[in-house]
Amino acid sequence: MGRDFFKELFKTKNWNRSSLLVFAGALGLFLLLAGNAFSPGRSSRETVEPQITASETMYAQEYASNLEQTLTGVIESIQGAGQVKVAVTLEAGPQTVYALDETDRGENGSEVQHILLEEASGQSALVEMVWEPEIRGIAVVCQGAADVQVQAQITEAVSVLTGVSSNRISIAKMNESEGT
Repeated sequence: MGRDFFKELFKTKNWNRSSLLVFAGALGLFLLLAGNAFSPGRSSRETVEPQITASETMYAQEYASNLEQTLTGVIESIQGAGQVKVAVTLEAGPQTVYALDETDRGENGSEVQHILLEEASGQSALVEMVWEPEIRGIAVVCQGAADVQVQAQITEAVSVLTGVSSNRISIAKMNESEGT
């Protein structure tokens, strides 16, 4: 498979229209992939995602922990529930909405800027509202989960307290060795 193969390949009589189209397509795909591999911009693995600070992460963990404790206390109060363990997973951390100042410039449109506050450490944006983290799902493990009525009461209580729909609430019976 040496020179004879390439001589035979590049003879004009071997190239028909479909062969040329396949070759051009393969060459185009190769150039496209090679161009992306060596471009100086962002790599394909890098995505533009909002930066989550350590304080937001700590806030989300604390929020989930407090919610778990509250739900555990309420569920343990339900007759027949017995010992309870609750796990809450969050979609993301808290979302902060900053106050904006919109200035009308007439025909030139309008200008929107954040309202800044002077502090000892410099300037910071005025916080208008902080949205609590969205709950992805809640898992409840308890001794009385075998009883359908207890399960229904737990599902309703968790849904009312958190606003989470019942399809995001899982209730399971606690392992016998855990309950003692």
